[in-house]
Amino acid sequence: MNAMKHFLIFGTHPRLSLAEFHAIRPQLDAPILIGHAAIVEDAKWDGTMLMETLGGTVKLGEIVDEFSMDEMSADRLADLIQKSTNVENLDFGFTVFGGTERMQKDLQKMPIGLKHALKDRGIRSRWVTSKEGAALSPAAVAKLKLTEYGTDIVCIISSGKAYIGKTTHVQNADAWSERDFGRPARDDEAGMLPPKLARILTNLARVQKGETLLDPFCGNGTILMEAALVTRAKRIIGSDIETRQSASSQRNLEWLVAQEILTEQDAERTTIFAADARNLDDRLDPSSINVVVSEGMMGPPLRGYESQSAIERNAKEISALWMQTLDHLRPTLVKGARLVIVWPSFKTDNGIARVGLDEEVARIGYRVVNPLGEWDTSNGPLIYHRQGQRVARRIVVLTYVGN
Repeated sequence: MNAMKHFLIFGTHPRLSLAEFHAIRPQLDAPILIGHAAIVEDAKWDGTMLMETLGGTVKLGEIVDEFSMDEMSADRLADLIQKSTNVENLDFGFTVFGGTERMQKDLQKMPIGLKHALKDRGIRSRWVTSKEGAALSPAAVAKLKLTEYGTDIVCIISSGKAYIGKTTHVQNADAWSERDFGRPARDDEAGMLPPKLARILTNLARVQKGETLLDPFCGNGTILMEAALVTRAKRIIGSDIETRQSASSQRNLEWLVAQEILTEQDAERTTIFAADARNLDDRLDPSSINVVVSEGMMGPPLRGYESQSAIERNAKEISALWMQTLDHLRPTLVKGARLVIVWPSFKTDNGIARVGLDEEVARIGYRVVNPLGEWDTSNGPLIYHRQGQRVARRIVVLTYVGN
């Protein structure tokens, strides 16, 4: 067993989740990435802190053994379980990431063999599964209390080697759902930024203690809420051109306090007002903003039959809005300020249109940064997109270098 090796299981956007983890633990060597799973060596691992902080990681735990696939057996897994438990009745999960199709097929039989091997050791067991062979969900692990009274085994295969992990922490689905669907001010028709994505964006910004964070398109306040929960920013500022939206942000913030999700002291760090993002240089002090995190305008809801000219018009309007906003934000930013923003792409039955301003922002003092740094192997854009949606989000990280 190597106590310094750990694993993370990412959600639906593993590359984006990996970038988030890199922002939290940038000093680590590049992890082994296998699909939605990552193996890292971290001598200062804190599973509780990571699970409470990360938005894109659904499970994490310890690597308890590693060996050649030729050495894989039910008896070896049963020995590992027996060493870590003294119960006579055990629920267990078993999920495989990576490996060839043949390895995957062979390992489908492993849980049945494991049940027999545990029985030989005097342990009655029940194999807990998900539908259609999917990875055992964090909600199922939490409901069955597998991290406390059972075990959730994660088998990660890379280059013919098996890494056996034991889940120690899972994402609190109820807490995320409460902040998403339980908040009083919602706008389902216009669409809302999911709290998990807002958390990822905030973490990508690497907010430091004592800094000031701005969301110039705060909408219902999702980024403001997540920033108040996860950062030690001295000030969190939200503005929106619509008074109705800024009022919704304030209402949601007060709800967090009422629900005791956020303390009053944390809420006092947050200032919300109505203002046009293109005029914030008139409202904010010069060189007062360290970090900008914002989704911005995503365009009108699409039905799928819009013309190519219509979605190109959407992209053009949003591009102009961002260029004007970034131009007027410059006096308010400290040199080296970090910005994490979202540029949309539109897809209908008639074509595709994208907001892409890499060259344009460079001309006014911004530099596009790769948030994965030396961990990146593809150097492609970070995309957040849900199946069936017609608008995708490109996550863009900028640094203000000045003119």
